[in-house]
Amino acid sequence: MSSSDNKDTPAFEASRLGRKDHWDSVYDRELHNYETTGDIGEIWFGSSAATKMVSWVVRTTQPSARILDVGCGNGHLLLDLASRGYTNLTGTDYSAQAVRLAHEIALSDHHTITYAEQDFLDPEQVARVAGSTGFDVVLDKGTYDAICLMPMEDGSVDQKAIDVYPESVARSLADGGVFLITSCNWTEDELVRRFKDHLELFDRVKHTTFAFGGAVGQTVVTVAFKKQPAA
Repeated sequence: MSSSDNKDTPAFEASRLGRKDHWDSVYDRELHNYETTGDIGEIWFGSSAATKMVSWVVRTTQPSARILDVGCGNGHLLLDLASRGYTNLTGTDYSAQAVRLAHEIALSDHHTITYAEQDFLDPEQVARVAGSTGFDVVLDKGTYDAICLMPMEDGSVDQKAIDVYPESVARSLADGGVFLITSCNWTEDELVRRFKDHLELFDRVKHTTFAFGGAVGQTVVTVAFKKQPAA
């Protein structure tokens, strides 16, 4: 999607949550905590959202599916899938400390999971990780949220990063592959508009709802998109 479609982008404000140095610091601390206490660290959006994502994958795919977790952090999504018999798992993160933490946890739990550093906004790195076949499933739990808060030098949000991310997802997927995203910054309708040039809405995962002023909503959304074969 081009920057001309900025009207479909919520009015984000740049934040430290969009900076690599912030996440390097977070995962440096969590790595130290893990090595000293065995605590794997924070689970974004809580365990319920993570469990629902994993359950959706288990319900809709085979254990041989090639799966990528973008912005994997400590790797908890892939650890859960590995414990359920999934064997072709890859996690990437732009923080070397996150990759090291995820790798150490997987080794401790005796799971074979591939982890690597990756700038998901760099087409060459996206192509390198995707390989010639692409992934059957790409997972995102909070990664696009963080990218949408990425600051530029002038303090504004990096709109190019917001636009490039959907392209990177499409390049990472095999034809017929599915992108499952959980977000607290975007509504379902906004995500559909944001990814419509590359992917089609396929499914949704229900979360706890709330009612306010006659409207019903939820604090996070999880939706699945499918990449259609090229015409």
